[in-house]
Amino acid sequence: MTLKPPPGKWLLVLSLLLIIALLSGVLLWRSLHVDHFTRAWILRSLSERFDAEVGLADLHVTPFPEMSVQGRGLTIYHRERRDIPFIHIDAFTFHLGVLGIFRVPHQIRGIGVQNMTITIPPRDKSQPPAHPSEPPRPAQKPLPAIVVGEIVCDDTTLLILPKDSAKPPLDWEIHALNIYHAGAEQSMEFRGTLTNAKPEGEIATQGTFGPWNLDDKGATPVSGTYKFTNADLGPFPGIAGILSSNGKYSGPLDTLEVSGETDTPDFSLDRAGKRVPLHTEYSATVDGLTGDTYLHPVRATLIRSVIVADGSVVKVPDRGHNISLTIHAPDARIQDILALALKAETPLLTGPAKINAKLFLPPGKIKVIEKMTLDAEVSIENAQWNSPKIREELESLSRHGEGKPGNQESGSSVSDLKCKFHLEKGVIHFSNVTFSVPGARINLAGNYAVPGGALDFQGVIRLDAKVSQMVTGIKSVLLKPFDPLFSKNGAGTELPVTITGTAHNPTFRVTIFHKTFEKTTGKKEEPSARTPTKPQ
Repeated sequence: MTLKPPPGKWLLVLSLLLIIALLSGVLLWRSLHVDHFTRAWILRSLSERFDAEVGLADLHVTPFPEMSVQGRGLTIYHRERRDIPFIHIDAFTFHLGVLGIFRVPHQIRGIGVQNMTITIPPRDKSQPPAHPSEPPRPAQKPLPAIVVGEIVCDDTTLLILPKDSAKPPLDWEIHALNIYHAGAEQSMEFRGTLTNAKPEGEIATQGTFGPWNLDDKGATPVSGTYKFTNADLGPFPGIAGILSSNGKYSGPLDTLEVSGETDTPDFSLDRAGKRVPLHTEYSATVDGLTGDTYLHPVRATLIRSVIVADGSVVKVPDRGHNISLTIHAPDARIQDILALALKAETPLLTGPAKINAKLFLPPGKIKVIEKMTLDAEVSIENAQWNSPKIREELESLSRHGEGKPGNQESGSSVSDLKCKFHLEKGVIHFSNVTFSVPGARINLAGNYAVPGGALDFQGVIRLDAKVSQMVTGIKSVLLKPFDPLFSKNGAGTELPVTITGTAHNPTFRVTIFHKTFEKTTGKKEEPSARTPTKPQ
């Protein structure tokens, strides 16, 4: 006896077969048209997200066994500048899973991106859009928001365009960039590394970025930390050393607040002096669209001297940066400053120094000392000279100034120095220099050429002792009547003096009774009478 299935079971089987056939048909139809649907979905999603025109050169979808997408030539244009691509991607890939062929995804696990370029135009709100007469697009039901778990970018370039189209853009080359939790209207986490071109070194950074402000990209918020290592300062004319830095930043892209520290254990200036440790602690406001930097007080420690500076570093198109600084060093050490210019292991001069200065350093491929301008006031009190020859000369000057020329126990080489000067084109123009030891004071004005060390100074020397007290024996008696002739301006003796030669081998000349007596440091004293120049 043959058993027949009840009519209900036949109906169920037929329904299942119909559903399977329908799903197979839908699957077959979608698989045949999946490239078209995916292309339309990508273009519409990005167009809605950025409110801009989007182009896609090529797209290929592999539906089985897991839906994967490969695309080439993806371009998103600026809303306000449709002649400039905002984002261009050479190639990208991502996966939508086994059910991706049936539904629009709400989340994508990861996207791989090769050769992405992001271009930020200058802030020029007065410029009209490229196609002002373009008709509005018809309203459509918005697509669901999509969140991407991770975007892995190989070789990313960030280009920031200047207002003058003839000028080159600010170019950042990022060779590894990962973006996490990317989605519309939300901030994204990022982690990246890039090689800085000048000074060359590796920068590692991480933080948050966005959401994009499509109306004003400079107002897009960003925050994070960075670490800059092994930066070689050698390519910069006039300085050398290996710099490392770390810090943090936050704020809108065009007004970033940055703070951090730098260490250069082997810093040197123009390779002329010793290599000395330099540490800085800084805070600054940086325009991420131009690279201009405005320094808040920067605290630098050079060996053991603390120097505080503020100012700006502003980009000059096609040339480099203008650096303007105001510098204060109320409690420095002169031996630390001289170490930048002198290679001697033993410092020429030691003592506490006070420095106030204004520095301007324009761009250029010449030595720092030749292109910088510097106006400064320097005060060095209780200076100790380490050269025995200099100490001997100063002690002799002090004994004569005190009126004790024959007392070898008198006199001191401890000196005070104050000066005002202007440095330009490698020459220091001193408007006022005062130098003193017990019993004597020297007032000078003149020039010092840093390259070569040439000296050219004129001034007066004022001694506490009268001219007759500066010598002993019969000479003192003979000079007594002439004391009133040399007692001027409150000094026991005032004499015109000039200093020429070089910093390493200076020559001092003093004029008395229309005769000039010359003394060259380091050589045997040979006073000689000569026809003097007119006293200054």
